[in-house]
Amino acid sequence: MRARWTTSVLAAAVSVSVASLWLTQPGAFGQAATGVEQKMADSKTAVAKIEYVKEVLSNGMTVIYAPLHNAPAVHVRVLYHVGSRDEDPNRTGFAHMFEHMMFRGSEHVPPEMHMKMIGDVGGDSNAFTSFDQTTYVNTIPSNHLEMALWLEADRMASFKVSDAIFQTERKVVSEEWRLRTANPPTGTLYQDFLKTAYTAHHYKWAPIGDMDQLRQATSAELQDFFNKYYVPNNACLIIGGDIDVEKTKEWVHKYYGWMPRGADVVRDIPVEPEQTEPRKVVVYRRSLPLPVLLMGYKTADYKSADHDALEALANILGSGRTSRLSKLLVNNDSPKALSATAGNQQLQDVGFFVLNATVLPSGDAEAVETALQAAVDEIITKGVTDEELEKFKSQARQGIVRGRETCTQIATRLGEEEVFGGDAERVNTELDRLNKMTTADIQGVAKKYLQPHRLTVVEYLPDPTGAKSKAEALGSKADETGKAAVVASAKPIVPKEIKFPEAYPTKAPFNASAIAAKFQLGEVGEVNGVKVIVMPDHRLPVANFSLILKGGGDAEVAGKEGVASMTAAMLRRGSEGADFLALSQDLESRSISIEASDGGDTTRFGGSFPTDQLDYAIEKAHLVLNGPTFPEAEFKKLKRQTASGLQRRLSEGPAAAAREVAAALYGNAPQGREATLASVNGITLDDVKAYYKHTYKGDGALLVLSGDIDTAKGLAVAAKLLEGLPKGEAPKADYTLPAPAGKKRIILISNPDAKQSSVRVAMRAYDNKNEDRFAGSVATQVMSAGLDSRMNRYLRADRGLTYGASGVFSAGRHSGQFTASCDTNPATTGAAVEGIFHVLDGMKKEEITDAELSSAKTRVAGMMVMEMQTINQQAGRRVDAILNGYPDDYYEKLPSRIAEVTKDKVKYVVDKYITDDQTVVVVAGPPSVKSQLEQFGEVEVVEMPLKRAGNAPAGPSMIPPGAPAPAAPAPSTMPSKG
Repeated sequence: MRARWTTSVLAAAVSVSVASLWLTQPGAFGQAATGVEQKMADSKTAVAKIEYVKEVLSNGMTVIYAPLHNAPAVHVRVLYHVGSRDEDPNRTGFAHMFEHMMFRGSEHVPPEMHMKMIGDVGGDSNAFTSFDQTTYVNTIPSNHLEMALWLEADRMASFKVSDAIFQTERKVVSEEWRLRTANPPTGTLYQDFLKTAYTAHHYKWAPIGDMDQLRQATSAELQDFFNKYYVPNNACLIIGGDIDVEKTKEWVHKYYGWMPRGADVVRDIPVEPEQTEPRKVVVYRRSLPLPVLLMGYKTADYKSADHDALEALANILGSGRTSRLSKLLVNNDSPKALSATAGNQQLQDVGFFVLNATVLPSGDAEAVETALQAAVDEIITKGVTDEELEKFKSQARQGIVRGRETCTQIATRLGEEEVFGGDAERVNTELDRLNKMTTADIQGVAKKYLQPHRLTVVEYLPDPTGAKSKAEALGSKADETGKAAVVASAKPIVPKEIKFPEAYPTKAPFNASAIAAKFQLGEVGEVNGVKVIVMPDHRLPVANFSLILKGGGDAEVAGKEGVASMTAAMLRRGSEGADFLALSQDLESRSISIEASDGGDTTRFGGSFPTDQLDYAIEKAHLVLNGPTFPEAEFKKLKRQTASGLQRRLSEGPAAAAREVAAALYGNAPQGREATLASVNGITLDDVKAYYKHTYKGDGALLVLSGDIDTAKGLAVAAKLLEGLPKGEAPKADYTLPAPAGKKRIILISNPDAKQSSVRVAMRAYDNKNEDRFAGSVATQVMSAGLDSRMNRYLRADRGLTYGASGVFSAGRHSGQFTASCDTNPATTGAAVEGIFHVLDGMKKEEITDAELSSAKTRVAGMMVMEMQTINQQAGRRVDAILNGYPDDYYEKLPSRIAEVTKDKVKYVVDKYITDDQTVVVVAGPPSVKSQLEQFGEVEVVEMPLKRAGNAPAGPSMIPPGAPAPAAPAPSTMPSKG
């Protein structure tokens, strides 16, 4: 349920998302929410209680109302108390299957229209499945609350399973399984851990399910599952945000109060026996670039008070640059791992505590395992220090405060504590429990749970030759080719017997009024020649700054790609008066974040901090920015880390496809160049120092301060931060693009280990100064927004070829492109490419409909409202407008500019930019798909990036030790991700 995976290699390694395997929610002290504004005079002042009202309807459904009036937005969340733990061991994946099928229509809502209606007003609708729950979420402008309640009620009351729905969505789930489990080198790591750690309890399988079992299931079985668990008395409805509680109650009683109570849910879940000896599994994978370790101990159920101390233990062991594991294995003079973290997974029944590490390319997995165990043993025998506990408490208090921003956070926390903790009021005792925690509490839970006989280890090792790897059936387990028909039901499908009330609305109660987004411009000043904007927001005692410098990696010298990112990282590797670990310890203990990053045509230097740390944070930020010491030893470690992380990324098909598209469209222009192992290994410390000297200049810079800070104070700290920033211009990049190819290109990136094909179809388009961007935005909405969009309708909903598809115009400051993408079974690669061209041809041959045009326009206006809920969102828009050269009222007027778009303008943009002579088709997949691609033209075959000149590792010395945790896959914007 709840877990704090700080820099979690587990999430990256297994390629999961909150929607696919478990619900990754913040830790016990990570996020809370309230409807009341408050200030914290110091770090130990109590925060105000979360305001909410709870009632239980006569049919047994629990409803929680939580007002938060900081933005005109509402979150409607329906938490069904059913997850993979409730499944039959021979029918795993049923809970997850409903997450998909529930968007396929109900009594009064046609298929895909739930998501479309929410999306048309600018809202977001989605769902996720976990071990213990299946939850449906809708975040909308507050004037559309009644519609969201009606939509969720309709499918709760009347969803019906059919063979057609099951058939298509089973294909989609198979593609999701392939995307998240079969294709990534460590995609099965998490599943291997579960089935080894748990022997009886249903947590021994992952919520995504077993594809073979789903193919054997019948529609009647699925309907029975729905009838049993999707009943009011097994659901919790949480409504948080800008609501009138009494009016909302009226709607809830109108749409939900009439539903009959279902039979009491009787669960038959085996009790997990005590583990009496350690367990270990070693798996060899040919496509795995680096060894990965996952060590776990089963702990306690959700309600156990021990989880508070377990969260602290996970933080002390594995959170941040100065955690014990990081100092032991990563940030030292002889690193053994690229990353090492810890996390506490809090589940309804027996949860687990894990340690995980990604080992160096030439490292020893056994030595890393021994070191991880030694770190655990040390806490068991010696405990943790007062300083470590206080650092955790500081960060945890800040987490509580920073979680008090959005209606989504309110609903999430209250719902989980009510259903799994047994009392929503638990959210209001977090701070008190935190303040009372002692070092003895943390040592106690370590002694209690982290014992050798309770340990389960899963070790994944590279096997480049395939000599040790077992024959894998991953390609067939999710294969729906030729098996589309569902198994005939031995008994009829029996839906719920439901009779809607006579006066029940048969159409969505749509509110025709509109809420206009309110954009803050802040107070503008100038300090040392730098434009400074202060955007006060006193709702929470936190503040942020963002300094944008007008120079970035786009101007890197050819052959030195990667120097911009390495320079940004080196700023934090030591400054005047403090080395890397001392500085990191100082900042982490005060909950101050200071980071730098390369933005291509800019460099961003920013931070966040509690208000009471404002002066100290700015003082440290000034030192980091103006006084980096560039220590040689830290540079060597960073260089090894960068190369090792790059090695991992270059082994992934989707990343390879993205790089190939960029190179094909832009050649040697900045947009087409990427770091390689050769370029990274060729960068010297002198290169970094020179880049810093020439790029970190103040001319044209912009500084934005936002949050709990007034204008006068903001200008004062701006002067401190900017003191000493050199004048002058940074080097300019040459954005001259090569001539277009003038013909369609088809490129196959041959990856023999691929279990899925990553398909990308791209061409150059307009930049963000071009007026075509408004019509292009509408075209993007028509092709990509929701399940009912043209791409998703044709490739996913109708044909089940992919987990999600999109066609997007993206405009940058120096160029732009159109990209259509999907990931599909290798056997259907040709069909997927044909499907993309089919949709694009349809966009060119006929006008979009009145309904599509209207939907796109209202969607954009609503999105403006939803994207302005927090001061950080406001500040981000402000920065973008200035960098793009837009007028101050640009985003305020954007909905009206979209409203001016006509069908003819959309067709003009599509005709202008989507042309065969500029099209690049890139597929990263197995060599066997070449024959399917030849129908579209001559196929160029290239190797995976790691096998090409400049990237192929020459041996252990080529990729030295010490990289950070690989980044988790970017969350998908696709609906109903399971």
